[in-house]
Amino acid sequence: MTMTATGPVRMTEPSVPEPPRAGRRLAALDLFRFVAALGVALFHLVAVAGTGNIRIWDSPPETVFGEFYRVAAYGWVGVPFFFMISGFVICMTAWDRTPGQYLRSRFVRLFPVLWVCMTITTLVAVAYPRVFTPVPFRAFLANMFLLADPLGEPRVDDVYWTLWLELKFYLLFLVVVWIGVTYRNVVAFCLLWSVASVLAAEIGQPWLDALVMRGNSHYFVAGIAFHLIHRRGSRPELWLLVAFSWALSLHYYEGNPWQASHGMSYTPSSVAVTVCFAAMALLAVGRLDRIRWRPLATLGAATYPFYLLHYVAGFAVVHLLRRTTPIGSVTLLLLVVAGLIGVAVLVNRCVERPVAARLRTALTSGSA
Repeated sequence: MTMTATGPVRMTEPSVPEPPRAGRRLAALDLFRFVAALGVALFHLVAVAGTGNIRIWDSPPETVFGEFYRVAAYGWVGVPFFFMISGFVICMTAWDRTPGQYLRSRFVRLFPVLWVCMTITTLVAVAYPRVFTPVPFRAFLANMFLLADPLGEPRVDDVYWTLWLELKFYLLFLVVVWIGVTYRNVVAFCLLWSVASVLAAEIGQPWLDALVMRGNSHYFVAGIAFHLIHRRGSRPELWLLVAFSWALSLHYYEGNPWQASHGMSYTPSSVAVTVCFAAMALLAVGRLDRIRWRPLATLGAATYPFYLLHYVAGFAVVHLLRRTTPIGSVTLLLLVVAGLIGVAVLVNRCVERPVAARLRTALTSGSA
């Protein structure tokens, strides 16, 4: 505290005008969401579909899809891209919200569409168990609240592992919301989380790894830093956070199990991850503000149900049609992906939006 002629003056956080773009919907984010989800879907439907006991194509996918197989084999980079986008969006939506508002918004965003898509996925597995076996009812209940991983139950769909990490991120960021979402508090959170993630590697305690999500935390941190750049402008400490997160990303994905087990080169993945960072950087500094294509909002809104449906349902449909129709493999892949996107749009418009709206109203009135 300092003194003036008129009395004490409290030291507060500097007031920095925020760019007008900070509160506007970013079409580029919708584009990024869709690209990330599409990359993951192609990775599963093309590359993973030819491994282990999961073989939905008549021939090895390397033979079926040729050079495209090598491109699709790096589609897993969509997952870290998702995490960066999540860090950006969560920091953006948590600003000026109370803990109660934050928790309600995350619950409404995460769970209603999860329940719908999980039910669809389970029904597909029950109706067509030749590819995936439906999980027991007890496991289904655990999956409803994303507790399959911590409780040791099988997942309804293996892609749900990312949702457990998302949920843990939401709960970690709740600490910031509880204290107050300010520039200083958010930067401090990013620094502490980054340091804790590095120390976890040296300490070697599984519980600490599970808490700080070592190996993935840097993507969330980078997304948060990118949002702060977008909101407050470029600052050295924010770009240092981004650079540190980028360096950690190249370190951890060198040991990506898919690459290691299939002899895939590390160079393309490092380039792909770097491109994701570069795309987020362009978004953060406003270079992508001119992207305004309206259909992107529809694709962005449908990305979450598309991600939840593409694996089990996509595999089952390909497996069925490949054996009952003369459709070529490439055409079938395109039709299945387009069909899944269409179903995802319908789920978003006909189920997710009305259910989420009613649930949001019920939770808000119940807390009043």
